[in-house]
Amino acid sequence: MNLPIPAAGRATFQGARPFPHLVLDDLWDPDQLRECAAEFPPAHDPRWTTYPDPKEYGKRAGDSRMWGPATKAFFEQARSEATCRTLEELTGIGPLTADDLGGGMHMTGEGGRLALHRDFNRHPTLPLERRLNLLVFLNEEWEREWGGVLYLGREREVEVLPLFNRTVLFACGPESWHGHPEPIVGEHWRKSLAIYMYAPLREETGNAHSTIWGGE
Repeated sequence: MNLPIPAAGRATFQGARPFPHLVLDDLWDPDQLRECAAEFPPAHDPRWTTYPDPKEYGKRAGDSRMWGPATKAFFEQARSEATCRTLEELTGIGPLTADDLGGGMHMTGEGGRLALHRDFNRHPTLPLERRLNLLVFLNEEWEREWGGVLYLGREREVEVLPLFNRTVLFACGPESWHGHPEPIVGEHWRKSLAIYMYAPLREETGNAHSTIWGGE
C-alpha cells in the first residue's frame, strides 16, 4: 500500500460531503491488482454467493475460499495492523480492526445493480460496530455509459467511476447512503475488492440493524 495521502488528508476526509470519504487513485501496486483481477473465478462458478433480491440483482461475492495467492496477499496487507493504524491516522476513527465478516471479491455483470443503501451497523457476534468501508476497483476499462457508477449520498451527490486502482474510503453511519443503482449495460464485469473496518461500540451507536435500503 503506497498511501500517498494528501497532507490535509484527515481534514479532507472529515470535511467531505455528504459524509466523510476520500477517493484516491494509484494507492496499490498495479501488477498485484492485475493478478487479483485475473484470479476472479468465472461468473458461472458455483462458489459465488448470489442475491435474489432485485435491489442487488446480479451481484456476486467471493470469500476467502475463492481467493488465489495474489488476492490472499492483498487482503493480508489491506487488513494488516499497519494499514489499520494508517487509516486511524487518516480518518480519526479507531481503534480499527479488519474482520473477516463481509468484504472480499465482488463482481457484477450485465443488468446487475446495487440500490442505494446503508450497511448493517453492528458486528453480529463481537462488541464492534462497522466504521469504515474500503473499496478497490479492478476495471482496466470503464465508460460512464456502461452504468455501474458508485454514488455516495441519498441524492447521489458524489459519483465515482469504478476505474482500475481507484480506492474509495468512506465512513459508515446514518448518512452513508451508497450504491450503484444504474444497471450495467453490455458484457462488462464490474470487479472490486472490499474491506470492512470495525471499532469498539460507542455510547451513541444505535440499535443493531441489517442493511437499510433507500426505497428504490
